[in-house]
Amino acid sequence: MKLYGALASPYVARVVMFADLKGMELPMESAPGGMGSDEYRQINATGKIPALDVDGQIIAESTVICDYLESIQPEPALLPADPMAQAQTRMIARMTDLYIAPHNTPLTRMRGAGARDQAVIDKGAEEFAKGFAYLEQFMGPGPFAAGATPTLGDCALAPFIGMLKRTVFPNFEEVVDPTVGDGRLATWWQALEAHPVCKKNIDAYDVALETFLKWLYEMLAKRSAGK
Repeated sequence: MKLYGALASPYVARVVMFADLKGMELPMESAPGGMGSDEYRQINATGKIPALDVDGQIIAESTVICDYLESIQPEPALLPADPMAQAQTRMIARMTDLYIAPHNTPLTRMRGAGARDQAVIDKGAEEFAKGFAYLEQFMGPGPFAAGATPTLGDCALAPFIGMLKRTVFPNFEEVVDPTVGDGRLATWWQALEAHPVCKKNIDAYDVALETFLKWLYEMLAKRSAGK
């Protein structure tokens, strides 16, 4: 069993954190030919990462991969047995994908002062605020997403918050970091930072993302300069 992907992807980071919390070893390889390449599409028709190779059979989509890992190794459980807690952790994962993930890229592209469109920034800030409010409303009693221990929702949301701490919160004052203060997402983030496995994965993702962003910004600068 191996995972195709790169840790700088928050979706790959979701699976890596999930597997680590389960104590599972999950070797990772880069997508052959690169994400979206014809070579990689022969393995995963979507061309996206991550993809899990299980003896030649491929499972795509990060949450589906996590479901599979839960099925083959039920303990420690990262999908609660309690139906309501399970619904809560799945809601956090789903809401991350629907209401947080889509709004990062438009703002990240405008991080430079000369590229800013205030209308787009204000709209992004509005959408993020709604998304954070949804997350806070539908989280369980805590301190994690659905109870006293990390579950799927934590693995889904943590990398995206980590990404926003690199790409959006420092560059757009209009978007308020919900992990600062004493709100529900703040206590949630504090719980993650205090959990050894979660903290290790948050830090590893941050390093991988920083490296990727440095490469990306340098490449975009060269393109802009016509090099």
